[in-house]
Amino acid sequence: MKLKELKYFAIAALAGSTIMVSCVEDPNSPGLEYMPDMYRSPAAEAYVDYAEVEGVFDEEAKKLVEERFSFVPPAGTIPYYGTGEGADVMMPYKHGAPVGADKTHGLYGVKQDPDGRIKADADVNPIPFSDEVLKEGKKLYESFCIHCHGESGDGQGTVITNSLGKFPTPGPYKDTLTAGGIFWTITYGKGAMGSHAAQLNKEERWKIVHYVEKLQGKEQGVAADTSAVVMPMDEAAEGEGEMIEEGAEGHEDGHAEGGNHEAEEH
Repeated sequence: MKLKELKYFAIAALAGSTIMVSCVEDPNSPGLEYMPDMYRSPAAEAYVDYAEVEGVFDEEAKKLVEERFSFVPPAGTIPYYGTGEGADVMMPYKHGAPVGADKTHGLYGVKQDPDGRIKADADVNPIPFSDEVLKEGKKLYESFCIHCHGESGDGQGTVITNSLGKFPTPGPYKDTLTAGGIFWTITYGKGAMGSHAAQLNKEERWKIVHYVEKLQGKEQGVAADTSAVVMPMDEAAEGEGEMIEEGAEGHEDGHAEGGNHEAEEH
């Protein structure tokens, strides 16, 4: 009898639980749920003010926004990279992209300057040369450049050699290329080569420049001079009159020269 009574009790308890879970006022609700956030995470969108929904202000939502969500930074804002020489290297790039970079390389909102490349030739690598820097530059080169420019910089990377002539060789690095010119091309791209500013920060690009110069056969270990690279913000503002403004000042991508893939400037 006890087993039979236990059976009836279990059935009654199950039925009662089902009724309790199912009975809610909202006809669209699946019923009462245990830890509902585990079933459906909140569909929160960045840059949305959740403090006011349908005209009703929500103090808790405002607090959530302030603590967890991001907002569009003010115009001219740049990332913080500390102080000293490291921060100087990461300051906004003062040379513009070629005119038409938005059309040829899909780089919109960039500052354009027809003389940007010529001005960049005067820049000196601000990253002091060392064996460790060269090692890091080589690693970055092998990750982002070797597939087209080749292991020795001869323009015979696997993308070129395996394309059955579809992609023209960029050719070997010319020894006439300057450090600033190489950096400019990595930043904005050239020909079939796209901008690598989104993949490599300025410090990484300058390290690659050191390694490219090694492939060029240039003397390594020359003391760096940052004066040609770092421009005070007020001087940079004065020079903007020569450039074609097309959007946010902090954007670094862009390049305008179409045609064949030219590798002499990585």
